[in-house]
Order: sequence, then structure tokens, then C-alpha cells
Amino acid sequence: MRIRKKKDYAAELAEVTASRREIVAAFEIERRRIERDLHDGAQQFLVASGMAIGEAQLLLGALPEDVREDLAQVLDRALHANERALSALRQTVNGIHPKVLSDLGLEYAVRDLADRFSTNVRVVVPHPLPALPEGVAAAAYFCVTEALTNAAKYAPEATVNVLIAADQDLHISVVDTGPGGAVVKEGHGLAGLTERLQAFGGKLSCHSPAGGPTTISARIPLLLFQGESGIGVEGNR
Repeated sequence: MRIRKKKDYAAELAEVTASRREIVAAFEIERRRIERDLHDGAQQFLVASGMAIGEAQLLLGALPEDVREDLAQVLDRALHANERALSALRQTVNGIHPKVLSDLGLEYAVRDLADRFSTNVRVVVPHPLPALPEGVAAAAYFCVTEALTNAAKYAPEATVNVLIAADQDLHISVVDTGPGGAVVKEGHGLAGLTERLQAFGGKLSCHSPAGGPTTISARIPLLLFQGESGIGVEGNR
């Protein structure tokens, strides 16, 4: 029987790591393309149509009074619908990959998110985080987002603690002091996150006994090669 050497396993591990990095990179390239198409395409058309409606409203004064009132109401409805569509599109673009995440990194983005949710949310990052692949950072960010959304919906008075740490993996833990009873249901946010994390070789778990607390934990491999560190030298702000 042939005994495999340690270097054989190391080579295979490096190959798997490189393959996963390629998957993450491909995911990010496609995400950026979609984000760019929405921003430069649909969003610009909506902005232009809103301006055209505004220009039409300025011309109402030249019309007969009996026509002006009806047309003004139609234009008001059109402008309101346009504004709602533009707002929804911007939320969609932000949901694909928040700009603050790209600009300032995961820690700052999560702290900003926590500030917008509640004063009862505490974020702890005990060590500086390493540079993260954007796909990994986005998966972690949306994991925290979904956990905070659930806490705000089902336990609005609860205290929530968010812990982010890294070694060979990125670890996310969100604990709320609510009544518990949370479950991962197919078709809901946490189930979708589970699938997203699996694409990176990650895992999500939910422990929520009756009476609480609810703990949502995620582990995402950092796709490190041998010798690379999971601890950053400086913060990622």
C-alpha cells in the first residue's frame, strides 16, 4: 500500500484553496457586473425619466385650466411611482454589495449597520481582521444583517452582541437576549444565507431554545494558503 506523504496532502490542500479562491473571484466579477449594469443602466434611465416628468410639470401652466388639473394629477402619480422605483433599485444595488463594505471593510460596515439598527447592539472585534475576499466579506455582512433583522422583528427590546473574529476561518456570532424559538425555514433569509455560505465552504447554525437566547453563528473559510495569517496587522477600517 502506498503511503501518501505530507507534502502530497499539502499540495492537494493548496489546490483546493486555489480552486475556491477562483470560485469566489468569479462570483465577485459577476456581482460587480450586475451592480454596474443596474447602476449605469436602469438607474440612469429612471433618473432621466424623473427629470422628464419634472419638465412636463413645469409646462402645465401653458395648458387650458380644464386640462391642466387632470394632467397634473397624472404627472404627480408618475413622478411618485418613478421615485419609488428609483428607491427600490438603489436598495437592490446596496443589497448586492453595500458601498461602505467595499470602501471601509467589514468591521466598519458592521458597526455602521449596528448603529442604524439599535442602540442595544454591541459589536466586538477582538483582533484586527485580515484582508478579506469581497465575497467572504459580503457573506459575513449579510449574515449579520439577517440576524439583526430577525432580532429587531421578533425581539425589539433585546440586547444583541455581535462577535467577529478570524483565524483560519472567519467566525461570526450574533446573540440576542430575546425569547428564542427562531428556526431556519426554507425560503427565508437564514436558509438563503446557509446556501450562500456553502458556496465558500462555510456553515451557518442557529441555536434558539425557548426562553432564549438566540445564537446565530457562521464560519467562513478565509481560503488561506499555508503560511498565511488570519490575523491582520492593522484594522480594516
